[in-house]
Amino acid sequence: MNPAILIIEDEYALAAALSTVTRRLDATPVVAASGRGAIDKLGTQDFALVILDVGLPDMSGLKVLEKIQSLPEPPPVVIITAHGTLDTALEARRLGAREYFLKPLDLAAMQRTIREVFKPAKVEPAAGTTMIGSCEAMQRAFSVIAQASGCDTPVLLQGPPGSGKSLATQVIHRHSARAKEPLVVFRADEWAMDRVEAALDEAVAKAGRGVLVLDEIGTFSKPLQAALMHRLGDLKARVFSTASRELTEVREDLFYALAVLQVTFPPLAERTGDLPALAASFLGDHVLSAEALAVLKAHAWPGNVRELMTAMTHAIAVCGGSTILPHHLPSGIVSGCGTNHLEEAMKRSLAAWLDQKTTGDDDSMPAYDDLLETVEATMLETLLQRFDHKPTRLAAALKMNRATLRRKLKED
Repeated sequence: MNPAILIIEDEYALAAALSTVTRRLDATPVVAASGRGAIDKLGTQDFALVILDVGLPDMSGLKVLEKIQSLPEPPPVVIITAHGTLDTALEARRLGAREYFLKPLDLAAMQRTIREVFKPAKVEPAAGTTMIGSCEAMQRAFSVIAQASGCDTPVLLQGPPGSGKSLATQVIHRHSARAKEPLVVFRADEWAMDRVEAALDEAVAKAGRGVLVLDEIGTFSKPLQAALMHRLGDLKARVFSTASRELTEVREDLFYALAVLQVTFPPLAERTGDLPALAASFLGDHVLSAEALAVLKAHAWPGNVRELMTAMTHAIAVCGGSTILPHHLPSGIVSGCGTNHLEEAMKRSLAAWLDQKTTGDDDSMPAYDDLLETVEATMLETLLQRFDHKPTRLAAALKMNRATLRRKLKED
């Protein structure tokens, strides 16, 4: 389950922006718009970090900070305020605030600070499994990850946001010869242009002989790419790079230097067969109902595995028993559970298959009945598995004559 960060902020737009930053760091945002609401939440839930605005509508944020410090194990607190004074800053520090920010916030700086202050607890994976995937694309990714763990070459990890790139860097590092050395992540978009090269040098120094992860290499500016290329020859650290988009803007020599080994992760929507195992890995003692699984399979998953993990965390929080039902899932997943994206994917796959089967002259074209038989056989085989390989039940559900169904199954 993701650690939670409490955001005590009455400005909706700022609270939403801070929530986005929080999710980017793989934590769950919880928002309170008042001091009293925050104190109530602090009494019912543990938080890994608190982001606290001093100017609240019902009381001073410093009063809330006092309440936080009176807890048996108070979480670290980051203060934000629109009207900074020396007295406020001193009082906040006296009461134990870790950091102090003035509005308007520099969200990139805030993200860096949260990353430093917020140290999420490491969750040991069940039964030693760190990544899950049975589809062909994931099996190929696992093969390259295994190769990368046994050598010392640079690795490029590509895939949409939330598909597993960050986890893969940790897996490779943990099973490599540099496992006892640090793993340092550098994101260029967290730094101002006039500071980014210095920040890169700081990350290189921190990494030492460990691993330097260049997060979202596709966002690096041309000058930063040139600076990085210049430094690569002197690096003692091993380099991993991640990318969520095509690297059309990355200079060619840098790409080849970083992409000695390449790991590619598919979107979750393209491997829905992995959903039961993935969901179970996040659910602990809870069980996913068949109806809830059907809803999950119909979702497009723009946030990929990270979105699934958040959805399962939500389901556990609202489920009163042990079985997750559709109404326990986030409303955005339930309300958008139409199958349009699945139908489009099916049409694309069918069109590609037909192109392969029908390319050539007219004399080599397969008969329509042969094409239909192949499609029908796949459909019936999939449906039969859902009905425990019992044709009588399947025929009743499809409102099909049992003898007709048995004949078609024998033909297959």
